[in-house]
Amino acid sequence: MPVPATFRIDADVAQLKDVRRFVRDVAPGLGADEASVRDLVQAVDEWVTNVIVHGYRGLGGPIEVELERAGDEIVARVRDAAPAFDPATAPAFDPDLPLERRPAGKMGIHLIRELCDRFEHRVPAGGGNENAIVRSTTTAPSRTGGNA
Repeated sequence: MPVPATFRIDADVAQLKDVRRFVRDVAPGLGADEASVRDLVQAVDEWVTNVIVHGYRGLGGPIEVELERAGDEIVARVRDAAPAFDPATAPAFDPDLPLERRPAGKMGIHLIRELCDRFEHRVPAGGGNENAIVRSTTTAPSRTGGNA
């Protein structure tokens, strides 16, 4: 089994372009087709942005992004040391709500669920978060979003 590709940054929005480039460069070598790569780049960018802005509240901290192939899927794991947060606890986004009644933001987790097959969270033994963003290498996502 190949060793997962790993990329580490300090939580800073200026680093997002490097995170996107990492996913864009690595995912095709793991067998992801063009649509899967696009979806993974968008989903990982969205989640890392959430970690920087909401998890670390802009104060910085380590973020690790790991990509690996598991069967017919690409798994992007995003690890951080921010306070534990399970995206499954976030209020559901209602895309049918009229714009004037929608709260600002709150679309990121919904977007990740739409782009990928599963979005899973766990708290590692040492604390922080590990979120797995899982996307099929070649088919459209099932839009189930997993448990998050």
